[in-house]
Amino acid sequence: MKQNDFRKPVVYILDQELRRRDLKNKIKFEGGEEYKGELPEYPVRLVRDINKKVIKCIYAENTELEWSEELIRNTEGKVYKIKTIYPNKSEKAIELFKNPDNRVELIDYV
Repeated sequence: MKQNDFRKPVVYILDQELRRRDLKNKIKFEGGEEYKGELPEYPVRLVRDINKKVIKCIYAENTELEWSEELIRNTEGKVYKIKTIYPNKSEKAIELFKNPDNRVELIDYV
């Protein structure tokens, strides 16, 4: 029986949550006021390419808090990098490092 590594997905989810919480201290709008809340996760619009694969997720579209995640794929069509664009137009990217079995082994900021 193959044993799944429970830690990796949990670390990823916690990383995402910490990234969102940390973001509250970093977003400032054009008027100089600082954003104090959570980024909205809904509504979300999924943008697909001609192969019907999701290439971008746009959250809270057409609002002051609009932000997006761009899924960057390799030549095989697999996601290897996720670029996040925040409401203040700042960007951060994470890269997914896979093992020879094509499973995500490490997620790191680039």
